Amino acid sequence: MTEHDLGLKIASRRLLWRMGFSTRVDVPLRAYIPSAAGRATPRFESFTDLDVLGVVVSPGFALRTVISDCKTSQRGSTERMFWVRGVSDFFAADDAWMVRAGGVTAASRQLAARLGISVLEPGDLARLEEFHPSVLELATGPVSILFDQKLVEASLKAFTNLDKKLDKLTEYRQFDYWVYEEHRNLLQVVAHLEQVAKVLDPKHPVHRALFLDCSWLYTLSLAHAARNVRAVHVTDIDTALQQYLFGGQMALQEKRRLAEMLQRLAPKQTVIGGTDGVLPPWYPQLLELLTRHLRRPNSISDELRYAEWAAEAQLAKEPSTAAQAFGDAFDPLAAKLLADVCGFLVTVAGLDAEFRNFVRQVFAQPSAVGSTEPTESGR
Repeated sequence: MTEHDLGLKIASRRLLWRMGFSTRVDVPLRAYIPSAAGRATPRFESFTDLDVLGVVVSPGFALRTVISDCKTSQRGSTERMFWVRGVSDFFAADDAWMVRAGGVTAASRQLAARLGISVLEPGDLARLEEFHPSVLELATGPVSILFDQKLVEASLKAFTNLDKKLDKLTEYRQFDYWVYEEHRNLLQVVAHLEQVAKVLDPKHPVHRALFLDCSWLYTLSLAHAARNVRAVHVTDIDTALQQYLFGGQMALQEKRRLAEMLQRLAPKQTVIGGTDGVLPPWYPQLLELLTRHLRRPNSISDELRYAEWAAEAQLAKEPSTAAQAFGDAFDPLAAKLLADVCGFLVTVAGLDAEFRNFVRQVFAQPSAVGSTEPTESGR
């Protein structure tokens, strides 16, 4: 990554925010290579990385994703378009942008329509920003930290010098989350947080940012789960969620048969998981959390944006609350649901309860509305 590239990434991020997306900058994708003869430990090989990823969720929980490839180099723009097309297909992105500082060839622009890629130079980005006005103040104020080059550069390095005991969690959030089968992440985020429950410090700003970033990931996983449940059996959320957690009905049945066999072979052993030996003991809380989101299908994109901003705000030492940062665009119901996601993770992963108090302060309702949290009937 070069600083010149980072400027284009930030410009892409700003346009995506104007369009209502939540974003991540630098998403590397890698493959796990099992240990082989003569090698004691497994290793990894990189596929590639996404310079900027944009995610927005429709009221029906349909996810729309955009990837942006940002380079200052003027060479090879035509050949690069085929690479961008391949990465877009691999990631199943809905749209792909090739953002350049200038010098895009005429052949590249002719290829754009054929390959379904948007070619954007700085002038194109500026014009599109005019087409997408935002009620948020992106140039100044609390949200502007997302588009400050020095702050973004610092935030990208913030998780690289933490306690070694946090390595598995930081590697999971950076790499593995994006290549796991999506249904596994509802279990994996909790498992990775649980492993570092004694290490994560709610008073440490980088640890707080790491926790908020995990909340962003979990909220995205909830959106995937909600879309699946709506499609499969929305009148029986319990059954649909159980099947989703394990990748389908057949996989769930196989897990149950295996659990029954183990119980017969070793009846005195402690049952792993819930009462059936398959579902996690915290499954009822997950079911409640997902049901709450299904009843409020318009909030999840705002939840992602609040979590993204709040994580960066911790690293930038920005003291504002989400209500202050987002002003008239602040949705107290989305903030409450995000606080519920954070509280769920604190409870089921056994994190320090101070994390819960911290997120309540960040996502508190604006004083003009009153201090009373929204109720189910009032949502």
